[in-house]
Amino acid sequence: MLLSELFDQPVRAPHGESLGRVVDVRFRRGARRGRREGDLELIALIVSPHSRLSYYGYERGAVNAPAVIARIVEWLHRDSRIIPWECVARIDDSGVALGVMPPRIPLNPRSSIESD
Repeated sequence: MLLSELFDQPVRAPHGESLGRVVDVRFRRGARRGRREGDLELIALIVSPHSRLSYYGYERGAVNAPAVIARIVEWLHRDSRIIPWECVARIDDSGVALGVMPPRIPLNPRSSIESD
């Protein structure tokens, strides 16, 4: 599967309810091997219930200018969340199916993590 095939896929909870669509992903870089960079490992999906658009980097850190665009992106992606890759049971023609209900991990690192 190509990474581009994940974007815009619907994400369904274990009981079938829609959680939104994949708008971005997160990777972790493995350990460096001599001169070679470590491998990238897919660790999470970013799922938005309201938008199919990318964040364009506005969800990271203190990127908040221009302010008007930052507010629009923030509003479009309200209630977006991080879905750990371990929660994914399968990916098929109907989208991403989760095997377990993931914790609610907000994109804002200052927010608390909640269990659903």
